[in-house]
Amino acid sequence: MIFVPWSPLNKGFEFPEPVLSSWDLSNPSSVCSWVGIHCSRGRVSSLDLTGFNLYGAVSPEISKLDQLASVSLAGNNFSGTIELVGLSKLRFLNISNNQFNGGLDWNYTSIADLEVFDAFDNNFTAFLPLGILNLQKLRHLELGGNYFYGRIPASYGKLAGLEYLSLMGNDLHGKIPVHMDLSSCGLDGPIPNELGNLKLLHTLYLHINLLSGSIPKELGNLTNLVNLDLSYNALTGEIPSEFINLRQLNLLNLFLNRLHGSIPDYVADLPNLETLQLWNNNFTGVIPRNLGRNGKLQILDLSSNKLTGTIPQDLCSSNQLRVLILFKNFLFGPIPEGLGACYSLTKVRLGQNYLNGSIPRGFIYLPELNLAEFQSNYLSGTLSENGNSSSKPVKLGQLDLSNNLFSGPLPSSLSNFSSLQTLLLSGNKFSGPIPPMIGELQVLKLDLSRNSFSGPIPPEIGNCFYLTFLDMSQNNLSGPIPSDMSNIHNLNYLNLSRNHLNQTIPKSLGSLKSLTIADFSFNDFAGKLPESGQFSLFNASSFAGQSSTLRSSP
Repeated sequence: MIFVPWSPLNKGFEFPEPVLSSWDLSNPSSVCSWVGIHCSRGRVSSLDLTGFNLYGAVSPEISKLDQLASVSLAGNNFSGTIELVGLSKLRFLNISNNQFNGGLDWNYTSIADLEVFDAFDNNFTAFLPLGILNLQKLRHLELGGNYFYGRIPASYGKLAGLEYLSLMGNDLHGKIPVHMDLSSCGLDGPIPNELGNLKLLHTLYLHINLLSGSIPKELGNLTNLVNLDLSYNALTGEIPSEFINLRQLNLLNLFLNRLHGSIPDYVADLPNLETLQLWNNNFTGVIPRNLGRNGKLQILDLSSNKLTGTIPQDLCSSNQLRVLILFKNFLFGPIPEGLGACYSLTKVRLGQNYLNGSIPRGFIYLPELNLAEFQSNYLSGTLSENGNSSSKPVKLGQLDLSNNLFSGPLPSSLSNFSSLQTLLLSGNKFSGPIPPMIGELQVLKLDLSRNSFSGPIPPEIGNCFYLTFLDMSQNNLSGPIPSDMSNIHNLNYLNLSRNHLNQTIPKSLGSLKSLTIADFSFNDFAGKLPESGQFSLFNASSFAGQSSTLRSSP
């Protein structure tokens, strides 16, 4: 049932036929099928007339459509004044690219949930509206391309949720009080010291430019700064000691520069720091011991530096840490045991260091973890079973343990990894048989090479239907190649070399049309060498070094 009169929808509108030919004003019950209109539970919730070439005025009576959540009148020729009030559900409003005039001094308390307001390219002639301050949920404010004049209100700095502010193309003066985003602007040269005078600045984004020189110590005067991103430039020097004053910092991004020196200890004591990304610089020294003790740290990426020492113990002190990336440094010592209970973690990359000891119990089975890399360290011990039945590792997509010192059998808990696509275990000391549960994995890439696995290749490997890469080379495997392997129809790379496999090579493998690289060398195969199908593509080196008789077909 429709509860509102329909005069608000067209009163004052003028339009050429047949732009709105579906609007049958004699039959308001059909309104939900009219072009540009979307309904929810019989009430108009969205009005989108973008680019309809309409003109005329927009009547205040449109505010009677009190269930509107989204309104776009953009790209028309509407003129006169406009005011929308009383729309408590309105979240999105776009009136850009029209010819509206007057001002925007509305009763914004009646549309207090507005998140996006775009009034670009009109003829508004007034002071900037102060009522905007009532929109505490506002994220995007576009007032450019008009004739607003006067001073930019300092009170705009109180719009704490604002992510985008554009005032370009007006006749305004004064200071920018909230958010300065000059990223991706092709800026070069040093960062101006004068930026340190913008005492009310909330956000400073200068990333993805060509800025050089050192970071001005004057930026330490921005005591209200919450977000600072200077990444992806050519900055040199050290992190200024004056940054100790930036007590409100939530985000500090300095990655992809040429910075050096140590990471100051005070960084760990910033009470609100959630994101610290310093990767791909030349930082040396140790990671601050107190990092994470503020209980707020969520994202830490210090990779590709020259850091040494151990991983701090309290990085996940309040179970807030989501991303931990420390690869390609000179870190040593054990992985902190507490990370095995960091249930917030989604991504861990600790490869290419000098870490030793075992992986903390439960670490690889964390429920939110989707990427775990520990490759090229000196980690040892066995892989534990999943001792927490309530922690299901259903999100892990990649596990890389390659080039370490792990030993013992594979745990049966690996079958819990229902989303695993890449499993890399090469270059360790794993031993025992390859468990049949391997067939329960839906992996794309499986590398078990350069270990001490023994016994036969389990026929269950044929259940890994999605495999494209399989490497079991340089182990102590024996017995035949299971014919079930021919069920892996997407297999592109197969390496079984340097084992003790015997009997004949199954002809059925030749039916795998995608198989372009295969190595069966240095085994104990006998019988005739298959030459049909894909086998005709493989050269002699793929079958070299057999200790028994492997004959080519006559």
